[in-house]
Amino acid sequence: MRLLKVKAGVTDGTLLYITEVHTSDYQKYSYHWQKTGGELIIRWDNKPHWRNIETFPHHKHQGDSVPASERIDIHEVLKVIQGRLER
Repeated sequence: MRLLKVKAGVTDGTLLYITEVHTSDYQKYSYHWQKTGGELIIRWDNKPHWRNIETFPHHKHQGDSVPASERIDIHEVLKVIQGRLER
């Protein structure tokens, strides 16, 4: 098993928590981006608890909604964050 856990500060003061677990059978991930006060901006993960979403188990949390999300990796997450910072 390989485990990666990282807490990273973003240039705007927000925080990104990265968790990846890799085994021969599966890959589990969570990329949690939040404001410094703890307010969620977006979290992408593949925890299998939203079975009604078309991309199950992959999904994201934005505020109170949980929309579908394709499998994502840290490179894509960083592109999303960079795009938001450039607005």
